[in-house]
Amino acid sequence: MNARRPFDSITGRLMCLFAILLLLFTLAVGLLYNGLLRRQSIRLYGETMQRDAYAVAQNLSELIAPSRYEGLDETRLIVSDDSLTPYLAFIEQLTGSTVYIVDTAHNVTGYFSGVVQTIANPQLPSYLEQCIALGFMGKTPFIQSQSGGVTHLTTSMPVMNADSQVLGVVLLTSTLRKQGYTQVPSAAILLTSLMISFPPAVLLSFFLSRTFTRPISALEQVAHSLTSGRYETRTHMARRDEIGSLARSMDVLAERLEASRAHDEQLRMQQQAFFSNISHELRTPVTVIRGSLEALSDGVIRGEPAVRARYAQMLKESRWLQRLIQDLLELSRLQSFDFSMDMTDVDLTELLGDVAMSASALCARKGVRFSCEEPTARFTLRGDYSRLRQMLLAVVDNAVKFTPPGRGVRMRLMPDSPTLIIADEGVGIAPDEIDHIFDRFTHTRDASRESTGLGLAIVREIARRHGVTIRVESEAGKGTAFTFVFPADT
Repeated sequence: MNARRPFDSITGRLMCLFAILLLLFTLAVGLLYNGLLRRQSIRLYGETMQRDAYAVAQNLSELIAPSRYEGLDETRLIVSDDSLTPYLAFIEQLTGSTVYIVDTAHNVTGYFSGVVQTIANPQLPSYLEQCIALGFMGKTPFIQSQSGGVTHLTTSMPVMNADSQVLGVVLLTSTLRKQGYTQVPSAAILLTSLMISFPPAVLLSFFLSRTFTRPISALEQVAHSLTSGRYETRTHMARRDEIGSLARSMDVLAERLEASRAHDEQLRMQQQAFFSNISHELRTPVTVIRGSLEALSDGVIRGEPAVRARYAQMLKESRWLQRLIQDLLELSRLQSFDFSMDMTDVDLTELLGDVAMSASALCARKGVRFSCEEPTARFTLRGDYSRLRQMLLAVVDNAVKFTPPGRGVRMRLMPDSPTLIIADEGVGIAPDEIDHIFDRFTHTRDASRESTGLGLAIVREIARRHGVTIRVESEAGKGTAFTFVFPADT
């Protein structure tokens, strides 16, 4: 047998699958965490920038139109034109954002080329223009935009006087990097995930795959044992999952294989016994016929009475041999699956009357009393009339054969069920022989060669083909009773 490569086994494949799944899961978690972190950071940066823009707008509002409420803000920062440059520098250093002040004429004041100056209607990016426009509408937007691979964060806050008139807009703009957020590249995430997760992933996948495949390996060993003919092998698994169900099925299969082997062994022994018996049964009449023919041919037998006696003996043996062959053929046909019967509706009362007439004649010839109770109910079944008659007559013939003259044979059909009883007052059957009376070439109760030993075997096959149950009760010296339970249709 060729050596199995690691990935040809279920264990190897499961290890690879578990490792890949764990690595993909780690990578997905890393990317998801990075995305959620970036989203959360942008939200927090936006809230901070809006608070800063609000503070700047409040300071500028107090500069332009101081609050009419004394003591409202004792620590407010008053910004004058001379202090605008250091104020903007302070704000940008404090917030990490670029600060622009836009008046109603859309003049923009802020740092341009490192110097604070005012530019009239400058060309600004669309996201800045949009944010300024929303600010003049009295809103406080926060806009996130992508440009050149850079994430820009922008917010605006209206500067109002005491009458809530918009006098200008404070614009704060920054980037994620300037705010201190550094995104880990996907390649770095993948590499880090591989370095961290691969060793535990391999170990975990190994233990998981071994745990999963251990019962499968046990089932494989049981299967090898069954293929080697060791049908007594069992899985002994008590799992409740699909593997446990498979194990129970294999145990049932092993039990049936073991029973089948025992049955095959029994059939083999029966076959050997059958050939041994039939050889013995055939040898005796053939030997007698041959011996008589040789004696007649060699002139050993002289005188007409002796010759006639030899002829009579050969005729008797040939008739018995013919009957034996007929019974063998009959039994073989009944045991064949291809043999069909003429199934019709059979009236048990009519069948009982027919058998009773023949049984009465048999009993009268031997001087045996015969009685048959008149049926009080009618039962019908599907069956082959002639075969059922043959079955009952065979039992009746045995009953008459083993009942001494002066004693009786009786038949009775039960009134409440399709059950027929044939009982005799004969010699009975020994208890240790009852279980074997339906075996082929079994001679009971008498050692004479009047029977071929196949009659009751034929009876059993006819009963089996009709679904009839046979029970036998016997007591030595007092008689035997055969009970036939028919499957009635009505």
